[in-house]
Amino acid sequence: MTAPSVDLEHGPGYDLVTPHGELDIFSSTQLRSVVFDPSSCSQGAIVVDLSEVTFIDARALGVLLATRRWTHSRSAELVLVVRPGSFVARILRAARLDTVFTTVVSLGEATSRVGRPVSLTH
Repeated sequence: MTAPSVDLEHGPGYDLVTPHGELDIFSSTQLRSVVFDPSSCSQGAIVVDLSEVTFIDARALGVLLATRRWTHSRSAELVLVVRPGSFVARILRAARLDTVFTTVVSLGEATSRVGRPVSLTH
């Protein structure tokens, strides 16, 4: 078993954040530090690819909700990549968060949705 990690890449108009493994009380801190670091995520959209996440708890869901509030306050967009039928998809549906977040089923769908430069006003 590999330790949880969070990767960061940049595309045209979006930042791609990819957590791996379990997103729990311990590893969600790493996710928070990436998405709330203005030197890491500063473009018009944040795509969080959850397809490699095997478990997600309430703390990690709280980080995602805070990220949603933060991106909306900046007139930016948050898109989650969630595999249909995955543990993450079932948790989002059970918590009724599937109607709160913008979710797509593939990274390609997410990047085509947000893959355009957007200027932010501060």
